[in-house]
Amino acid sequence: MVNKSVGTKPNNSLNYALNKFQLYLQREGRSKNTIDAYTRSIREAFYKIKIATLSQRKLEKIALRLMKKYEINSNRMQFAAINIFCKQILRRDDLKLKIPKSDKINKDVLVSKQVESILDLVKHKRKSHYAVFLLLYDCALRRSEVCNLNLDDVRFESNEIHLNDTKTGNNIVAITSRVSDAIREYLSEERKPRKIKEKALFVNSHGIRIGEHFIRDSLKKYAVEVGITQRVYPHILRASCITHMLNKRINPLIVQIHARHKDFQTTMKYNRPTQQQIREEIESCFVGKTELKNETRIRELLDKFFRREISGSELGRLLENDLQPKQLKPETELAGYV
Repeated sequence: MVNKSVGTKPNNSLNYALNKFQLYLQREGRSKNTIDAYTRSIREAFYKIKIATLSQRKLEKIALRLMKKYEINSNRMQFAAINIFCKQILRRDDLKLKIPKSDKINKDVLVSKQVESILDLVKHKRKSHYAVFLLLYDCALRRSEVCNLNLDDVRFESNEIHLNDTKTGNNIVAITSRVSDAIREYLSEERKPRKIKEKALFVNSHGIRIGEHFIRDSLKKYAVEVGITQRVYPHILRASCITHMLNKRINPLIVQIHARHKDFQTTMKYNRPTQQQIREEIESCFVGKTELKNETRIRELLDKFFRREISGSELGRLLENDLQPKQLKPETELAGYV
């Protein structure tokens, strides 16, 4: 059903609708480049269309025209702009394009040490930033999913977060103990009730739900501060989480569930060694040193201990059994050779 407000003047004007669209994007904190690109996409898509009579069939014809003209990754941005325009400006929930899958696989990940260096820095600066980055990494959340979290989505009693209307539908995500503690500290120290009526979990200094640009810009700033020279962006934390879980030999099915991938093959695209692991394996193969592997194993065990996944006695046993020199065998194994 067509929204009546769209069919009346001056709302029927594409220019008028584009002005509203630009104002909406500005309020959402989108960059100037993004606003310009989205505006161009809408103007090109609807320049011969009366938006008051827009239907799903017409929208799909527009999509076909764009797909013939541009590559998949350009269409992804254009289709996203069209979906936002239809929902937020035309108020038409019945109009929506399926965004095509990217034909490029982003292989950028950070090693664990880089991620932890960012987290260690942020932990002592801003509680909200620390909680946000932990959700991106430990929970493999997408940037939009973090922004859309509400207070009642966090279930401390079960250490879970409920996600609604995400890219993969509604989901329940397990949160680590440090994520739970970080959110609690943020709520008690930074998001104190001060006439905040916003139901959002994360709000800015004005008490308004944070935007995606807030996460992107903050993460870039902290990455530079700790000396990371490669490009760092929010999705790299999600990609790093999935890659690190697979590299630590966690059941791939568990990783798929945690990442909320519908297709198992999508999860396995992240099954790649990090540069740190490549260096360690090469060092071990050609130089014969095991110190790097031992250090990595110790870090993994200590990390599990601090996350309360293993007890102190289990930590001691694992350190003793896993890291003892392989040539030192128990006497019972040597008895037959004496």
